Amino acid sequence: MAVGQPTFATSLKGGDTPRDGNYAWEWWYEVQVTDHIAVTPALFYLSRPLGGDTPDGRSFNQLGGLIKTSFKF
Repeated sequence: MAVGQPTFATSLKGGDTPRDGNYAWEWWYEVQVTDHIAVTPALFYLSRPLGGDTPDGRSFNQLGGLIKTSFKF
């Protein structure tokens, strides 16, 4: 599992709030099917990926997934 957050402003000149704090989470697990094949399912979640560009009064989150298959020869 991984969790991260980019650099963001906590306050602006004049007392405005930047509203650009956001997080990214990723969960994955590798399953070794055979000696030469591995399958890795993963999920990711982005909290407010547009940061300060998100329109006022709106919320935007993103959830996605993937399955990676690795072959070693």
